Amino acid sequence: MNVYKKVNGISLHDPNFVLLAIVVGVVTPLNNTSLKLNSIGFYQIFKLLLTPCVVLLEYILDGKTISMQRLICLVAVCIGVFISSRSDLEFSPYGTLCALIWIPFAAIYKVNWGRVKRMYNCSTLGLMRAILPYSIIVQAAISPFVDPPGLLDYEWNKEAFFWIGLSGLFAFLVNFSGFLVMGNIGALAHILMGQLKTAIVMVGAAIIFHQSYSLGQIGGAAGAIVSIIYYTHVALKENVNNDEKKTETRLPLVNSTSNKRGDK
Repeated sequence: MNVYKKVNGISLHDPNFVLLAIVVGVVTPLNNTSLKLNSIGFYQIFKLLLTPCVVLLEYILDGKTISMQRLICLVAVCIGVFISSRSDLEFSPYGTLCALIWIPFAAIYKVNWGRVKRMYNCSTLGLMRAILPYSIIVQAAISPFVDPPGLLDYEWNKEAFFWIGLSGLFAFLVNFSGFLVMGNIGALAHILMGQLKTAIVMVGAAIIFHQSYSLGQIGGAAGAIVSIIYYTHVALKENVNNDEKKTETRLPLVNSTSNKRGDK
């Protein structure tokens, strides 16, 4: 298994590469700012807009369509997440603006990661090494506008370095897993994994820590989990059927050359 495969032929004249480097740098600060200025419920509901945006973008760029069964599952997931999050809806004008800007950037980021990876025929780590240096520059440029001041006043000691370093390591692992999903499975799968995490956290908090949620919220989260599981089942079944059709098309059951020799 080739874990690391270098990106060859990188060019800053490639608009797909440049666009991906920019959106990767912009998405995280906008996402964090939206979460900071808005409630978690508003943030989760706004994230639901990503699903139709990704479906539309994949259709425009690659002509991808989804079956009616998968579409029904996606609608059910969105309804479940909406029901489970609707009780906590606090937002600010600036936070809403950040969320509105974040939606198209996030959709482009999720769809374009897999497209660029296939375009350069590279590994996830290879693409990360090629993209992230440019994205860090973009992120550093916009951080003063979205992050609070006080970096120079922060008390830098051994404990602070330890926790910042540990959080950086876990951030890398989270991003790496997300890039793996987007590059090898797809943008919709990455969105559904995020929604599955939210639903599981809510149900788990209610069962284990006796967190107070309404019956509707628990039902919405449980419905989202069931819908995501069924969506996965349908998607896997469709992939198997598509692979069988491709095999039947490419590999004829009877070799015409062999038949001619047998006739002789």
